[in-house]
Amino acid sequence: MRKLALLASAVLSVAALVAGCGSGTQATQPLAPRSLSLSIRDNPPAGVSVLSFEINVTGASLQPSDTSKAAVSLVTSPIEVELTQLETEKTLLNALNAPDGTYSSISFTFANPQLTILNQTGQTITMGTQTCLTGQVCEFKPALNQSSVTISSTPFPVTVTANAPIGLTVDFDLNSSIQSNLSVTPSVTLAAVAAQPSTGELEDIEGLKGNVQSVSSAGFTLQDGTSGQTFTVNVDNNTQYQDFNQVGCAANSFSCVQVGQIVEIEHLLVMTNGTLVASQVQLDDGVNQEELEGTIVAVNPANNQFQMVVENEEPAVQGVSVGNSMTISINAGAQYAVESDDLSGAIPSGVSFASASDLLVGQEVKVRALIVSSSTTGTTATTDRVKLHMSQFPGTVASLNSPNFAVNNLPALFTGNGINQVQVVVSSGTEFEGISGGSSLIVGNNVVLRGLLFKTMADPILVAKKVRKR
Repeated sequence: MRKLALLASAVLSVAALVAGCGSGTQATQPLAPRSLSLSIRDNPPAGVSVLSFEINVTGASLQPSDTSKAAVSLVTSPIEVELTQLETEKTLLNALNAPDGTYSSISFTFANPQLTILNQTGQTITMGTQTCLTGQVCEFKPALNQSSVTISSTPFPVTVTANAPIGLTVDFDLNSSIQSNLSVTPSVTLAAVAAQPSTGELEDIEGLKGNVQSVSSAGFTLQDGTSGQTFTVNVDNNTQYQDFNQVGCAANSFSCVQVGQIVEIEHLLVMTNGTLVASQVQLDDGVNQEELEGTIVAVNPANNQFQMVVENEEPAVQGVSVGNSMTISINAGAQYAVESDDLSGAIPSGVSFASASDLLVGQEVKVRALIVSSSTTGTTATTDRVKLHMSQFPGTVASLNSPNFAVNNLPALFTGNGINQVQVVVSSGTEFEGISGGSSLIVGNNVVLRGLLFKTMADPILVAKKVRKR
């Protein structure tokens, strides 16, 4: 399930754990208290790995119980959402005023799904005039069987007031939404989450990344390269800064933030006073650099190359779109790095990410794009830096070595490449959802994992940042 978060109060903000495509931008400049939040998070036919799934959220509206009152529009222009990155995260969509009152339902409209798959069914997949041979990575524009969804069951009715903020989390079930013929029928559910009045926090959005557009004394504006949305982000004395020393700013402080940099906000706090506050700001790349993020689907270490499916581009890279399959050529002397967050102390000895021989199918990586070119044989890019990022994938607990464990029943991307089991390492930096900790898991539990995936001589090792029990 991918989650899209929508927040409201006397104000409403929207957040998403969905994949996206489409056009239009929506600036977010929250100025007043919020009482409602909306967020979205996210499974396809056997043997098909969904590598990228984008869809436009073209509308979201909250219907008052008093039918004489007009619906409250939460999304006023199309927002691109990319779902495969949101199995364990949420991302912000919007922030706006929502009148106090009781609401009976919420309606969503969707458009323009785009799908990239790895076909490991053993058969040719046909969609219209397109065919996808077994073993191929293919991009489709699938049919959208149903463009709108209305939810009127639990948790409705919902009462929104400035003094009692709540959050609404939409679960977008990718498996249920993608039909056996790869057409799309959106399947979503909704849950309500109370705000935390003691901290003034309405929602914690993970993994917002983009290009710094402007800097002020209070913070900066950030444009998400996938959705095109611009967010006003505040900082405070508790905000932490990481990796700015890579561009010569040893202070690792707010003074290092510059227009044109690519940064990631690991935790963006949506506050009930109407502000967005960054808990942690991490530099991804310097001014005027271009970065591509994606999932590795094939590796050719002998030629210093790998193939990946693009899931994010910051800023927009000419000739590249989310969902594209690309061949990445690694320059001699390229830098390898691990975006470890607070997991560096949990990485077992003997594992590394230092050369093309450490690349593995299923890893999530970020590359600095130097030269991008397209031809009849596909799109290629050269890079001088490869950074290991957090992978996300589901699995089933196969064995326990508390608090660590192993998972199987992996996506076809793994099993089709001979990876049938992954060892999961739990640490003090691991976050848990739906369960108190690794020692509470039992064999057979279904989980969604997020963390750093390392190649070893035996099973791959995932150093877990988040474990969500499904």
